[in-house]
Amino acid sequence: MQRIPLVPFGTAGFRGPMKEGLDGLNLETVLKFAQATALCLQDSTSKKFVISYDCRHHSKEFAHAVAHVFSGNGFEVHITDTLMPTPYLSFLCHHLNACGGIMITASHNPSGDNGVKIYESYGGQFLAHEKTLLECLKKSDPVKLSFENIHFVDKKHIDEYFSIVVKVLNKPFDPLRKELKIVYSPFSGCGSTLIPEFLRRTGFTSFSLVEKQLPIDPDFAGFKKPNPEDSNNLYLVQQMMGDLDADLGIATDPDADRIAFLDKKTLFTGNRIGAMVLEALLRSGKKGDVHTSFVSTNLVDAMAKKYGRKVHRYKTGFRYISQALHENPEGFLMGFEESIGYLIVKGGSLDKDSPHMALFVSEMAHDLKKQGKTLTDFSEELDSIYGIYREDQVSHELKEGQQGADFVENRVLKPTIAMLGSRKVLHKGVHPEMGIVVIELDSLQILVRPSGTEPKVKFYLKLGPFKRTITEAKAYLAEVSSAIKELFSH
Repeated sequence: MQRIPLVPFGTAGFRGPMKEGLDGLNLETVLKFAQATALCLQDSTSKKFVISYDCRHHSKEFAHAVAHVFSGNGFEVHITDTLMPTPYLSFLCHHLNACGGIMITASHNPSGDNGVKIYESYGGQFLAHEKTLLECLKKSDPVKLSFENIHFVDKKHIDEYFSIVVKVLNKPFDPLRKELKIVYSPFSGCGSTLIPEFLRRTGFTSFSLVEKQLPIDPDFAGFKKPNPEDSNNLYLVQQMMGDLDADLGIATDPDADRIAFLDKKTLFTGNRIGAMVLEALLRSGKKGDVHTSFVSTNLVDAMAKKYGRKVHRYKTGFRYISQALHENPEGFLMGFEESIGYLIVKGGSLDKDSPHMALFVSEMAHDLKKQGKTLTDFSEELDSIYGIYREDQVSHELKEGQQGADFVENRVLKPTIAMLGSRKVLHKGVHPEMGIVVIELDSLQILVRPSGTEPKVKFYLKLGPFKRTITEAKAYLAEVSSAIKELFSH
């Protein structure tokens, strides 16, 4: 999402540290942003607007402030009466025929952050109105407020959302699913409002919840950054899995759009789960193309080629995948990003959706267990079919005042980089289609881009097809990752 003047970083709106002033997240900046969004949508055919919020400090307060602004601008406001997952807000946008929506969340950022994420009428993050929004920010004074025409969202819509989500399963309920032992952590966030209930409704009743991370907690039980993509944050899930001899571990971030999976042997990356889910869909005969980001695994290209499908790649940001689903639902099979965000169901959320993925991957794990196999076995099967593809990521934290684009230009693109460790750099330049810096090595591609949500630059390492062993592949990635860290540490 586009950066805006109010705070230093953000996607599909803005997010950042909660502090006073126009460079921080506070009631004043939330009101200004809400007013700008209301102005942006003033000419919409629908005058309905939906709002929800996560578990963070001041999220409920900010959500109700947004409601008063939209009421003051003549909209019919529908707000959830409690915190709910981001994908549910996405679903409500189109389900209630709203002109858009706002989710108060900072996703997996540190506990001192918060944000305002805005949605198009179809449930994808703001895209078509982005430029208009930036212009409307200049006109966001005065802020109009009212307490009229504000309604709580009816609870029945949860059942309607579930009726869509459950379509990812072959049948809505199977009592034999209790054979799969699951451990789930909502990371102290709002995944606990839906995912345990959805597991229960579909027959996955043998699940346990990580007690320390179950209660709603804006400080995330002491976790500095509540991102389940970080393996260091999953030790409580792994510990409980070991204690209970569980088959599958699941963790969602605080607003429950991203979701991580692990079994007894493997903590799966977003790339690997994306590939495994795609293979399962392709084997089942499902039609449509694959939609993913430039920085996600190249394995899906090999898979799509085998089954005669196309892969469409976009800039980082799930809103481009959402737009593709909105514009051509019949041609859409799956969307995913390497940052553990996925979408395979139609008619529900048009953003990353963890509830339906919790059900689908649980079903995969259960089907494999009936065959005496695991998700790890399935992952290894992909290696035997398509060859070895592996990925890694290096994040370089920027110093205060340092701009990501400047760092990429002056530290990565302009200087000569002949070697990374003992590996020769074959080419370096700006990719004409991606618009980002690409470094090419033997069987390895490194994509470099500034983060859109955090003060850092990310290096995405994509290896494959690799003709040697998995051990050698891991060593190759480890060597190059270490070389990148060393090169840019000064």
